[in-house]
Amino acid sequence: MFQPASALGDANAYRAIFFEETQDHLAEVEAILLRLQPDQPYLDDLNAIFRAVHSIKGSAAMLGCNDMAALAHLQENLLDVLRKEERPLEAGDVNAMLKAGDIVQAQALRHRGVRPDTPDPEPVEQLLRTQLARPRTDAKDGASGPVLRCFTVQLEPLEEAIPADDLEMMLAGLGDMGRITSTEIENVPGGFVSFQVELEGTASDLHSVLSLLVPPEMIAIEKVEAAPPPPVAARPAAAAPVMPHQDDEFFVDPEEFRQKRLAAAGGASVEAAKAPPAPLPAAPAATPAPAALVATHPMRALPGSLADLVEPLHMPAHDTGNIRVSTEKIDLLVNLVGELVITEAMLARSGKTEAGLADLSRHTRNLQEAVMAIRMLPITNVFSRFPRLVHELSARLGKRVDVRFSGESTELDRGLIEKISDPLTHLVRNAIDHGLELPEVREAAGKPATGTLRLAASQRGGNIVISVSDDGRGLDRQRILARAMERGIDITPDAPDEEVWPLIFEPGFSTAEQVTELSGRGVGMDVVRRNIQALGGTVDITTFAGEGMTVRVSVPLTLAIMEAMTVAIGGETYVLPLAVVVESLSIEPGAIHALPGQGDALRVRDDYLPVLHLARIFPPARGVGEPGAIAVIVEADGTNVALVVDELVGQQQVVVKSLEANFRKVPGLAGATVMGDGSVALILDASHLVRMSGRH
Repeated sequence: MFQPASALGDANAYRAIFFEETQDHLAEVEAILLRLQPDQPYLDDLNAIFRAVHSIKGSAAMLGCNDMAALAHLQENLLDVLRKEERPLEAGDVNAMLKAGDIVQAQALRHRGVRPDTPDPEPVEQLLRTQLARPRTDAKDGASGPVLRCFTVQLEPLEEAIPADDLEMMLAGLGDMGRITSTEIENVPGGFVSFQVELEGTASDLHSVLSLLVPPEMIAIEKVEAAPPPPVAARPAAAAPVMPHQDDEFFVDPEEFRQKRLAAAGGASVEAAKAPPAPLPAAPAATPAPAALVATHPMRALPGSLADLVEPLHMPAHDTGNIRVSTEKIDLLVNLVGELVITEAMLARSGKTEAGLADLSRHTRNLQEAVMAIRMLPITNVFSRFPRLVHELSARLGKRVDVRFSGESTELDRGLIEKISDPLTHLVRNAIDHGLELPEVREAAGKPATGTLRLAASQRGGNIVISVSDDGRGLDRQRILARAMERGIDITPDAPDEEVWPLIFEPGFSTAEQVTELSGRGVGMDVVRRNIQALGGTVDITTFAGEGMTVRVSVPLTLAIMEAMTVAIGGETYVLPLAVVVESLSIEPGAIHALPGQGDALRVRDDYLPVLHLARIFPPARGVGEPGAIAVIVEADGTNVALVVDELVGQQQVVVKSLEANFRKVPGLAGATVMGDGSVALILDASHLVRMSGRH
C-alpha cells in the first residue's frame, strides 16, 4: 500500500494534495486529448499534456507511487516523439494515452484505498510501446529510432560581448546534445555568433537552451537538410520503463546549467560517471555531461491491434470529501457569524426581544444562504465527463458526433452532482445510439455527416433545467404506438403526442429491433425517469421526425433545504415542496364526484382532476377533522392532482432529512424534517402520489 517517505513531514497532507492534483491533471489531459485534431496545430496542446503528465510522474515518484510514475514516464516518451514532430499525431496515440490515463486514475484510487484491486498496467504499457515504435516521418527508411535534425543558428546583433566562459559552456552544452559545425564568431558589441547544430530535439528545445544565455529576440533558428550522421551504436531495448535521472528535463535553471558545466569542465569524474551516455558524440573539446533532452527508449512493436485488448475501466464512484471554496465565500461566512454574535450579545444586554429576534432571523437566513452557496458546484463537473463517453461511443458505432455545451457555469448542490450523472449518461448514450444516424444516412437525408449533441443547463427559480438535444432522426410515433399495442398498453392511435412520447419511459419499453451491448432492453429511459423522480424532478420530451429530439430534466436546486407548504391531516403535519403546488382552494359540498372504476374527481373550473384523500393513504392516529375541507392542487410529470387535506398550516423553509438513511424507504414519502416545535413532519413525494392517482 501507500507508504510515503517520512521526510515529507505530514504524509497524509501531502497525499491528499497529490491525489487532488492528480485528478485535476488527468481531467485536463483527457479534455485536451478529446479535442485534438491531427489536421490542426496541436503542439501547444501536447506541451500542456506533457506538463500535466510530468507533474504526476514527479509527485508520484516522490511519494512512493512507483507504478504511477513508471506509466507516466512511458507517456512522456510517447509525448516526446510527438512534441518533436518526429511523426504526426495518430488516433492510436490519443487512444493509448486515454487508456493510460484510466490506469493511472485506477492506480491512484488503489493507493487511496478506494479501489480494492490493483489494476494491471501491462496491456496499456504494451500499447504505449507499440505507438512509440511506430516509424518516424523523418527517419531514414521509416525507422523507429531517434530522428536527427539540422538547424542553422544565428545570434545577432549582440548587445555586448558574451563572456568567454559562458560562450564556451553554451557551445559545449550544445555539443553534448548533438554535433556543432560551421561555427563563425564575432564576439563584440554589434557582432554575431553563427553555427550549425545537428541534434534530436526541435527548434523550440534549441531555443529554450539558447535563451539561457542571450535574449530570445536575438535568436534566429532555421531548419536545414541534415548531412548523413555518423554511425551510432544501437541502444539496448528496455525491458521495462526506466525512471529518468533528475537531470532529464527539457528546461533547466541557468545557474544549475552553469554549475553542471563547470563541474564537468573541472573533471568531476563522479558526476560524469553518473551521467547517461550522450545521444551523439560530443565535440572534441567538450566533456560528457548530463543530456538536456529526455532520452527516448526504443520499444518493440507487437503484432495485431493491441488497443482491442485494453478494455475501458469502470471506475467506482468516489468522492474526495473536499470542496474548493473561494475566499469571498469564506469571508462572507465569517462576517455573518460575527453579525450573529453581535445580535446575541445585544439580546442578552438590552432585552429588546422583538427587534433582536428580527435581526437574528435575518442573519440566520443570510448565513443559511451563504452555507448553501458553498455546497454549490458548477455543472461543468458533470458535463466534463461526457466528451470521453461521446468519443468512445461514436468510434464504436461508426458515427461522427460533435458535442457542445452551454450554461456550464450554472451551479447546483454537490449532492446532486453524482445523482444527476447517471440519468444524463443514459440520455447521452440514447441520443448517440438511437438518435443520431450514421454519416452516410445523414448525408442521404441532406444533413451534415457529423451529428450534433448539445447539453445545456440553466436555472429557473428553484430548479435546474438540463436539456440533452440531438439533430438525429427523432422519435418514430408509429413504431412507439405499435410497440405499445404489442405490450398491451391502453392507448388510442390518435392520442396526442404528449401521451405518446412518455411511453418510452415505461419499464421494458424499447423500439430497438435487436438487443445490443448498448441498448434494446428497455431499461435506460426507465432508469432516467425513476432517478429524476427520486430527486423530486421531472422529465419531458420534445421531438420532430427527422429533426431530432430534446429531453429536458428539471431537478431542485438543492436537496438540503427547500421552500415548502405545510398541511395538516387529523392534527398531523405533512410537507409539500412548494415547487409542485399549483394552488389551493376550499371544497364546496358535493364538488367531489365518484367515477365508477376511476376513483374520485374534483371539478376545478373546466377540468376534472383525480382526487387523493391523504387521510386514506396516511391514516392519522386521531382521525380527521372536517372531511374534504381543502384541496391542494399539485403538478408532477405534466399531470395535476387534487390532494384533500384538513387545513393549510403555512409556508416555510425546511431542512430535508433522508428517511431511507434513518428509517426505511416509504412509498409516497420523499423524506422528513424537524419542525420548530421539535416534532417530525414527513415530506410528501408528489411524483409518486401523482402516479398513484393514475392507478385508481
